Amino acid sequence: MIGKRLNDRYKILKLIGGGGMADVYLAHDIILDRDVAVKVLKDQFSQDHDFIRRFRREAESASSLAHPNVVNIYDVGEEDRLYYIVMEYVEGPTLKQYIQEQDGLKVDIAVSIMASLSSAIAHAHENRIIHRDIKPHNILIGPDGTPKITDFGIARAISEATITHTNSILGSVHYLSPEQARGGHVTYKSDIYSLGIVLYEMLAGEVPFNGDTAVSIAIKHLQAPLPSIRENKPHIPQSVENAIIKATAKDPFYRYATALDMSEDLSTVLSPSRVNESKYLVDQLSDGHTQAVPVVSEEKEEPEEETMIAGTPLVNAKASNDAAPPKKAGWKKWLTASIIVLALLFGSIYFAFTWLPQWLHVDEVLIPDNLVGMEYEEASQELTDLALRVEIEEFNDEEAPEGTVISHTPREGTTVKVDTLVTLRVSLGAEQVPMEDVTGMSLQEAENALAEFDSIEVQTRVDDSVDDETVLEQSPDPLDPVIPGETTVRLIVSEQPAMTMRNLRGLTRQDVLGYIAEESLLRGDFEEEYSDNVQEGTVISQEPDWGTEVDEITTVRVVFSLGPEPEPETEPEAASETELDSAEEEEDSLPAVANVPFTVNVPEDNNGQVHHIRIAVADSTTDDPVVVVDKEISDSEVFEIAMTLEDEDDIGYIYLYQDDEENAESPFEFTYDYVKSKEENNG
Repeated sequence: MIGKRLNDRYKILKLIGGGGMADVYLAHDIILDRDVAVKVLKDQFSQDHDFIRRFRREAESASSLAHPNVVNIYDVGEEDRLYYIVMEYVEGPTLKQYIQEQDGLKVDIAVSIMASLSSAIAHAHENRIIHRDIKPHNILIGPDGTPKITDFGIARAISEATITHTNSILGSVHYLSPEQARGGHVTYKSDIYSLGIVLYEMLAGEVPFNGDTAVSIAIKHLQAPLPSIRENKPHIPQSVENAIIKATAKDPFYRYATALDMSEDLSTVLSPSRVNESKYLVDQLSDGHTQAVPVVSEEKEEPEEETMIAGTPLVNAKASNDAAPPKKAGWKKWLTASIIVLALLFGSIYFAFTWLPQWLHVDEVLIPDNLVGMEYEEASQELTDLALRVEIEEFNDEEAPEGTVISHTPREGTTVKVDTLVTLRVSLGAEQVPMEDVTGMSLQEAENALAEFDSIEVQTRVDDSVDDETVLEQSPDPLDPVIPGETTVRLIVSEQPAMTMRNLRGLTRQDVLGYIAEESLLRGDFEEEYSDNVQEGTVISQEPDWGTEVDEITTVRVVFSLGPEPEPETEPEAASETELDSAEEEEDSLPAVANVPFTVNVPEDNNGQVHHIRIAVADSTTDDPVVVVDKEISDSEVFEIAMTLEDEDDIGYIYLYQDDEENAESPFEFTYDYVKSKEENNG
């Protein structure tokens, strides 16, 4: 490859990188005189036509992005089965290399880089493009420290070509979102999760989850809590760790709503007003859902009121008084007092062990551990049977079926008093949105607009009334309520009809023009040359040759005969001046005058539609074109057009207007010799 010129424009200078999909070369754009990076697909991908189509479409879509933190795509091309993308050349290391060199970045630098990256991802999301493979390896650091993201949309092209369009697990497993790890629906929030992991790595110098296999790492993304970055690096502000926690929530519902929200939050995490920010807590529920948990208030709860037995202090006081009678009371009084005290004492003990527990006892129950995933009606009944009160909170959830319990408060296993209020959070199912209308869009535009849908199935139908790959029909219909992550969209797109080249040899120019006009895929390119074997004015050769199948717009090169090449003129015997003048006058007096046949073609499937035709002629007798035919036709028709050419150098022109628009091939040229030949035929 070194030294090769792609399409006579990009000179390959050296290999600067590569991976499993492509090799990356430094090249020089000869036309614009600038260095560029050229990513060339490897051979195993070049043989897959479906992959090539998707690869080109995704690359062309990504080329529409214009952001200072996105690597620009300049060109997408192919030469000799080498498929390549021409990109902006960023002279500098990848973010992965930069992190390894620095052994983790300073907080302010990492936050600044991530604010720029999340802004770039927000721009891509606004253009309906999900990156799907955000990792430090796909981020370049320019000489001035500017980070730039590359490889937009390429992950999706690989996905479609290798494991079909199902949004399955892609990318490096260290940066994979939980929904990607479980093979679920990939959304814009999947990119936000990957950004959070990259921010963690920039600060910690290592990824949060490691393992011996890709599966073990993916399981950690699904189940393991994110390690606290402040345990080993306490100098990192809590506000910065909060940004990481919020971006990497297991449940997308609790992540930043958009990448722009993340960028705006990062712009203030180092401000003095957020120095004492509390830790953002998330509670990983047993069913895998994530629930935001408020920070516990520092205010102490008021103690419960004590329950007292009426009259007990009085009894104790009286007993105390009666227990110490004056000695002068006598033994009878002492005995009476003792009996009363003992009676009261035994009565108090009996009351304490018999009636007091019934007065003070409040029944307690255990919150069941099987409520999550249960139907609301069933869960509510189970709690009611335990003498608990129930309230319901409903919200959309992409994972939980409609009507099932997602979480509850208090948590399972909690001991509570009877009549405690239990809040059940119940799924409304994934949120339904109106189906977008993509009819009339190109296939590329439609696929970008439907990026969040589960899958897209494409069928083709021959239709030459619209551009190739235009969406003709869609299912579901526009405005139908749909859940993107659970919906397969079926598109019918246009395909130009294939046709087989007919044999043009021996046909006249008018015949060829009529044939090309009837075929929407053909364009004409005419030449002339002498021939001893082919009649003047008829076709000698054609390219593509007859019998060739044509399924895209093609220019047909047709060579017409000028007849035999004239013999070299012999030097005549000297003639008198009078004879020469007479001969010249005789030659000048022989204009070519004939009715030239001119065919106006109407397609066979015209269905009786009437077309307004005007034909104008310009020859030696007119200064400007003169309309000679003005009529309406519904079928092909041949017109005899009178034409006069005074001199061999004169050329006649016929102008054709169909429905007030000039024909694309108009004007049609006619030479003196051609008109002369028609004159002889007419004679």
